[in-house]
Amino acid sequence: MPRIADGTGVPRAQVAEAFRAIPGASVPDPDRLWTVPRVDLGTGEESGVGSFPPATGEVFPTLVSAVDSDGNEVAGIRLPDLTTPLGTHAGWNVRHPQTGGAGQIMPMVGSTLPFAATRGEREASADPRPSIEERYGGRDEYLARVRSDAARLAADRYLLTEDIEVLVADAVARWDVMVPVTAR
Repeated sequence: MPRIADGTGVPRAQVAEAFRAIPGASVPDPDRLWTVPRVDLGTGEESGVGSFPPATGEVFPTLVSAVDSDGNEVAGIRLPDLTTPLGTHAGWNVRHPQTGGAGQIMPMVGSTLPFAATRGEREASADPRPSIEERYGGRDEYLARVRSDAARLAADRYLLTEDIEVLVADAVARWDVMVPVTAR
């Protein structure tokens, strides 16, 4: 859960700014994002009789999880997808302009923005996130780090020990899909 006290709850504009630096990332139009205004139902509200339409006031601030240098959320329990990532993962996606509603968010439809496979690809696209090659060197190192992160979660009782290999198997599948054969 993002919190103001520990700096993990931040204004959504801060996260949008981080995403603008990622090649290929779509950033929602801030004017199209949901807001919740303060509502005043009038003097009869306490007795159950409101004035309609209600008067609306200033908008409540909207905070979201801060993101790390990869664009992945920092709040909450971080699974190996976020601690040993192959890309940036977001719990939202921006609608494609051809579907209508350009700049709106498609809630509950996440997105993944893969890292470049090699340093050369990263530099060519001006991606600020280190490439898979620069991070892990290869599949074995990647999987060892996933296993280590999963074991730490199990030791902290956020994951069952018998589920460590499930996470590793998922990581194998992700690697095989996201890392081109030529970069392995």
